[in-house]
Amino acid sequence: MTTLSQIAYSGINASQVSMASTGQNIANVNTPGFSRLQTVTASLSGAAALNAGGGVKVIQIRRLSNDFQNQQLWRAVTEQGFHQTAQQYLTALEGLMVGEGSSISVGLDRFFAALSEASVAPGSVALRQQVISEARNLAQRFNGLNGNIQAQIGALQEQRRATVGEINALARNLAMLNKEITASESIAADTTALRDQRENLIKQLSEYAALRVNETPDGALTVAFRNGQPLVVGPTAATLELTDTPDGDQTFSLSFAGTRFPLRQDDFGGSLGGLYRTEQVSLRPMQSALHEMARQMSEQVNSLLGSGFDLNGNPGQALFTYNPTSITGMLEINPLTAQELAFSSAAGESGNNEALLTLLSLKNFSITVNGSVSTLSDAYAGLLGRVASDSRQNQADLSASTTVAEQAQAQRDSVSAVNLDEEAVNLMTYQQAYQANMKVITTANRLFDDLLAAF
Repeated sequence: MTTLSQIAYSGINASQVSMASTGQNIANVNTPGFSRLQTVTASLSGAAALNAGGGVKVIQIRRLSNDFQNQQLWRAVTEQGFHQTAQQYLTALEGLMVGEGSSISVGLDRFFAALSEASVAPGSVALRQQVISEARNLAQRFNGLNGNIQAQIGALQEQRRATVGEINALARNLAMLNKEITASESIAADTTALRDQRENLIKQLSEYAALRVNETPDGALTVAFRNGQPLVVGPTAATLELTDTPDGDQTFSLSFAGTRFPLRQDDFGGSLGGLYRTEQVSLRPMQSALHEMARQMSEQVNSLLGSGFDLNGNPGQALFTYNPTSITGMLEINPLTAQELAFSSAAGESGNNEALLTLLSLKNFSITVNGSVSTLSDAYAGLLGRVASDSRQNQADLSASTTVAEQAQAQRDSVSAVNLDEEAVNLMTYQQAYQANMKVITTANRLFDDLLAAF
């Protein structure tokens, strides 16, 4: 009877542990990154060959987590973070360039339309004043768009600075968890919750940069950037540093174990990679192209006006001033009066519009922007088309990467996430096993009492 009771007691203990694991799973059904637990049992052998056995014991409470699926999820999150970060700036840039109030194409059309109207009556002060007004509006469009792009670059650099702070904080937390996990596992303590926290932190970190993650025999994780630079090694975390350069750029370096070395930005991946690509492929080239358009346009307009004469018979003066060092004053209008616009090709001929007609022909004059030769309007349309194309392609990539990330999350959850229906069935199964073992104990006690009553 004693053996029967011992077997039943072992069954009760195993059922209790299993129900506790199921209860932990149910309690954490909405906990982000939680990996469900599974009780693993093994049969105990008996003391002799003709013994039925010694019952059951719990040999492990297994945390259901698949490293391959986790790695897939982290890579998918990295790709999604790259395109998601880039898209917010591409959408804003496209909106700025196509907007009615900031479009350079609209400003150019209105400026040349004013010149065309003035060519009918070149001596009209009102029409000349309209030309000056449209020239000023055109300059404001250049300056406004240039200033908005610079504001985007500033916002991007602030986001990069904040991202570096997030990465350093996550790296420190990962190093601390590594230390706790290795210490706990050395004394066979429970580390399931700590491992869940660590995987959750890596998922957050993978949004910012592409990572290489490996587990060491002591249970710690080594985390490095994709190009191999170590970010976390055991209980030690590196420090990512960001430095502003005199030319308005930013550079990265990594400090680890007393050593500091530079990092390339074009291989980061994640949101850091998206920020780099947006700044270096979209924003700064667009800003440079705007400067080139403003410079060449102002030089051509000023050159043609300088070859003519104004209403007073004086040689022409420059209308525009181009300042390559200014953000909001890149293109300015000189303080000319309407009478000082040199529309005549001969002094003293107020009705002469030959210089004005030559100036009007600038609408079809070719300039060189980013190595391509085209008219002013076509050059801007080409820039807008490039931004729109980049934005559409990035949107498609973002949609695809989002789908991949969702699928990777679903695959991870199919193994690690809690299913309430499954847990409810498990709970009933373990409860029935518990009650059955209690019945065995009751039967064993009754048999023992009957045995005593026989003497």
